[in-house]
Amino acid sequence: MKPNWDTLLDEAALAALLPAGSAHFARPIRDALALFLGGLPESRQASILMAQAKLPLQASFSQRLGLLARGSAVLHKLGQVLARDQRLPLQLRYYLRELESLPPSVPMEAIRETLNAELGSLDRLGITVGPAIAEASVAVVVPFRQGDRSAGNSSPEGVFKVLKPGIAEQLDEELRLLESVGQHLDSRCEELNIPHLDYQDSFAQARDKLLDEIQLENEQRHLVQAKKFFADEPRVRIPGLREHCTARVTAMERLFGAKVTSHALDTAGKKRRLASLIAKALIAKPVFSESDQPMFHGDPHAGNLLLTDDGSLGILDWSLAGRLGVRERIAIVQMVLGAITLDATRIVDELSQLADPQRLDAAELRRVVDKWLKRVRRGRFPGLSWLVGMLDEAVLSARLRVSPDLMLFRKSLLTLEGVIAEVGERSGQIDKSLSLEFLRHFAAEYPLRWLRAPQSRDFATRISNLDLLQTLGSYPTVVARFWTGHGFDILEACAKRWEAGLQDEAGAVADGSSANKSAEGVSQE
Repeated sequence: MKPNWDTLLDEAALAALLPAGSAHFARPIRDALALFLGGLPESRQASILMAQAKLPLQASFSQRLGLLARGSAVLHKLGQVLARDQRLPLQLRYYLRELESLPPSVPMEAIRETLNAELGSLDRLGITVGPAIAEASVAVVVPFRQGDRSAGNSSPEGVFKVLKPGIAEQLDEELRLLESVGQHLDSRCEELNIPHLDYQDSFAQARDKLLDEIQLENEQRHLVQAKKFFADEPRVRIPGLREHCTARVTAMERLFGAKVTSHALDTAGKKRRLASLIAKALIAKPVFSESDQPMFHGDPHAGNLLLTDDGSLGILDWSLAGRLGVRERIAIVQMVLGAITLDATRIVDELSQLADPQRLDAAELRRVVDKWLKRVRRGRFPGLSWLVGMLDEAVLSARLRVSPDLMLFRKSLLTLEGVIAEVGERSGQIDKSLSLEFLRHFAAEYPLRWLRAPQSRDFATRISNLDLLQTLGSYPTVVARFWTGHGFDILEACAKRWEAGLQDEAGAVADGSSANKSAEGVSQE
């Protein structure tokens, strides 16, 4: 008899955990989870439910969701993404953060068996393997040393990242279920009151990225590329590859330190400097790179970021990485300039060039842009967080579809916002760091601007001299747009107050009429 997952997935409890204004997503989330879990083999369903049964009766719904995510590689990865989302309740984030670095559960015998099968006899190679030190969604990490330490001829300590036994089959199983969930949501958008977003296609993009998690050859290539990319950053450390890499094993240098969110920094200044370093390395560096296709880390949760013993930032687990193309970075700069000049048309044009025009709702996109420009007029800084917020709403309401790499970059930002806020104990660090890096790069490239064509954007900042001149020359237009928009805001507010007043008056009249009728009834009696 198959279990009924609705008993665990309480819709009201889910609604209470969602951000303000998102409670209506509780039902589709419940349905999606029930369909996904119900499609797993009965043995895995039983194992997940057995783990739930071991929790105390008074365990919170957040705790149960955190444990639920451990039973699936897909849910594990989703939980890591949401763990730093500041919009979610603190208790839920607490249990999801445990997914960033779980205590090892794979038996050492199974790990040794995999290593012997992949590398040959460990004893013959002179490799000593220690107990596992960490476990992620698809792999387990074990330290190793090669050579005779007592004779003084052993190599520096490294780590093996080893795929979990059976993880490829498990992930294939789960990703096929993810496709079914997408079909379910696509066919019930009206019934579930959710936007028409082509969920099946979105999940297909997620599937391709998740499959990269078990392609360790990709991680090994990314490690080499990341080492080169950060070669000019003395405070950033990328583990170097070691001998004995295979399709199921990555051998790399071991970095010693603590999670950036578990450090022992004792002053606010040190914390802010660490937060600034994270923002600079993982966001500003790819955004302001002179490379045509700079790489970025696709899964920068706190478990993959170390404050090393020498005070550097260690960036681990490069299985998931993306590329931020020139076109995307130009669009980011142009949209920020559009926000500064209050030019909605400019922003709409840039978003439209990034999107699939056949699916895009142009009228709704303009409404979204106007809405977010209103926030700029009211004092909101048009930084990256503002841009991402606008992008998210455009995806939901205007059916904006952008490249998989750009969506992966957005996911990385969501994770980093929470990590950086927790490390630095303040918000706005990302925008501050990006602004400072922009000024630094602009100052460095300023002499070269006199030698380039006015329309050239071949700079790290991706902004041309013509862009600058047009921005400066638009000052009178910006002033006019500001006061015109401000006037409309005032009229809109007055209209709402007028409407509310009429409703209150109508309600009072209705209440008075009811009272009179009641009085008449009493007098007749």
